[in-house]
Amino acid sequence: MADLPPDPNAGASGAEYETIAALRRLGHEVDDVWRHEIAHKIAHGNLHIAFELPKEYERIASERLSRGSYDVVHVNQPHGYRVARMVRRHCPRTTFIHRSHGWEAMVREVLGRWRQVYAWESRGLTRRAASALLAPFIERHDREIVKWADGHIVGSTAEADFLRERNGVDEAKIGVITQAPPALYNATPVAPMDANRLATVLHVAQFAFFKAPMIVAEAMNRIAERRPDARFVWVSGRENHDLIADLLSPDVRSRLEFLGWMPQDALRRVYDRAGVFLFPSFFEGAGKVHIEALSRGLCVVASRAGGMLDYIRDGVNGFLVEPGRADSLADVALAAMADPDRASVVSAAAARTARELSWDRAARETAEFYRQRLAAKLASSM
Repeated sequence: MADLPPDPNAGASGAEYETIAALRRLGHEVDDVWRHEIAHKIAHGNLHIAFELPKEYERIASERLSRGSYDVVHVNQPHGYRVARMVRRHCPRTTFIHRSHGWEAMVREVLGRWRQVYAWESRGLTRRAASALLAPFIERHDREIVKWADGHIVGSTAEADFLRERNGVDEAKIGVITQAPPALYNATPVAPMDANRLATVLHVAQFAFFKAPMIVAEAMNRIAERRPDARFVWVSGRENHDLIADLLSPDVRSRLEFLGWMPQDALRRVYDRAGVFLFPSFFEGAGKVHIEALSRGLCVVASRAGGMLDYIRDGVNGFLVEPGRADSLADVALAAMADPDRASVVSAAAARTARELSWDRAARETAEFYRQRLAAKLASSM
C-alpha cells in the first residue's frame, strides 16, 4: 500500500511500482493499493498524513485481510503503524513490512542543519505554523512503526545505520534493498563518452530544498565562467522553471535548456546527450536518478549522502564531494570535462555498476527479506 499514484516514472512511487511488477514476474501474487483507493477527505497534506492516512491504511488492510490470508503486508512510509499494530495483534501468520523512502527523523536532522545555512522556505507563515503544530503527531508515527513493524526496507546503508543506531532497530529487521534503472536503460547501448558529450551538464530533480538546487545553480554558474563551450540542461517541474532561473547567472540562462517531466524513454535520450550529471543532494533516502545517470554512462558528481555512498566509488565509476560544496562540485565536473580519456573510463565503469542493478534483483531480495521476517515471526510465536 502506498498513498502515491502508480507511476513508474516517479521516485518513491516508481520504486514501489517496479518492485510490484518484478515480484509478479517472479510468480508472486500481489494485491496493490494506490492513492486513488485511499480517502482524502482532509485536503491539507500534513493533516491528512497525521490523522486520516493511518486510519485509511488500517481500514483498507482490515478489509483485505478479512477476505483472505496474506504472507506479507507491505506499507509505504511509517504512516501504516496502525496496520502494523493490527497485524502484530491479530495476524500471527502474516508479517508486516514498512518501506521507507527517507526516514523522517533522519531527514529532519540532516535538513535542519542545512536550513541554518540557507534561508530557504517555500511555505507561507500559516503553513509553517501548521506544520510545526503537526510535527509531534507525525513524529509519533516513527516511534510507533519502530514498535510494531516486523521489518523495515530502506534504500541505503546510511538510513539503515540511522535506524539501528538512533532508533534501536534490530539489524535483522532492516533490509537494505537497492533501487535500479529502468530495464530499457540497461538494455540499450551507452553512447560513447567524448568531448562533445562532456560539454553538456545535466541535472534532473524536483525543485525541493533537500535536492540542493542552490548548490546545482552555483556550480553551473562557476562552470560557465570557466568553460565558454559548456551547455546546461535542467529537468524539473515546469511550474518551477522561473524559480530555478532566478538562481542562475545570465550566462548560464543563455546556454540552458529547461525541460519538464517526461516518460522514461524520452528521459533516456536526454541522459544520452549529456556527459556530466550533477546530484549534490543534502539528503537522499536512496536516490533514483543518479542510478539512471550511471546506467547511461554519465560522469556522476554527487554528494556523499544516501544511496550515492553505496553505489559510487569516488574516481572509479563516478565522483563524490562533500554536501553543500558548490566549488568542489564545479571543480570535479570541470576536471572530468577536461579529460575525455579518464571520463570514458569512468563512464564505462558507471554503466557496469548499473547493469548489476535490476528490479528483478530488487524483487528477489525483497521476497527473501519477507521470508526471513515471516520465519522469525512464526518461530517467535511457537
